[in-house]
Amino acid sequence: MTELYVFVTLKLYIQIPEIVEREKLCTRLQDFVSIECYSEAVRYKNKEVSLRHLLGATLVSFALWKYWNLSIENCRISRGIKGKPFVVGHKNIFFNISHSGKYVVCAVSDREVGIDIEKRAKARMEVAGRFFHEQEVAMLKSLSGTEQDRLFFNYWAVKESFLKCIGTGLTRPLNTFIVKFTGIKIVLCEERNVLPLCVSVCPVDPDYACYVCGESEKISVIQEVTFEEITCY
Repeated sequence: MTELYVFVTLKLYIQIPEIVEREKLCTRLQDFVSIECYSEAVRYKNKEVSLRHLLGATLVSFALWKYWNLSIENCRISRGIKGKPFVVGHKNIFFNISHSGKYVVCAVSDREVGIDIEKRAKARMEVAGRFFHEQEVAMLKSLSGTEQDRLFFNYWAVKESFLKCIGTGLTRPLNTFIVKFTGIKIVLCEERNVLPLCVSVCPVDPDYACYVCGESEKISVIQEVTFEEITCY
């Protein structure tokens, strides 16, 4: 069977509906994810968690239908040894999901990819001191106020996107690599070596830090979608 690919890193994001009852929204998403995914999601006692789980999976299904011409039946999602999700039977399709605050985001690509979104708040310098690289901690200490707050969450989101891209998650310490913001480019360094990965910002919302890390330098597309869009195809 011929597989169709879009040679971009596609980034979709959606605002979580605020008023509608969570259980009703979960039920509406049932037809847009696999049976296994729905069963796993509704096991959570907290229906807000269930909804976020299902919205992420529905974003992936929507992207694969629209850009890869794959039906829901051909989008069975499983997890690798370290928990990273993948599309069963499609070795050249990679995706990742994240959520924070009022947003759920996903990235889909023809190469390994990771995405993370974090709602901005006050910098947690005690966390930075324990987990960040000493160069990053020094940079944070040279700043104050909103500049320090912004950089802290930029560091955190980039680091998470990298760890999700390589599939280790937080099993790899955050201080084993350095994030450098050099003008318009974001560089990841391991000791003196620059890692061969591309990091790009996702301008979802000024109050959030959102970054994608991947193997591809191809053109990226970012698109906001609505609940109606992802449940009407």
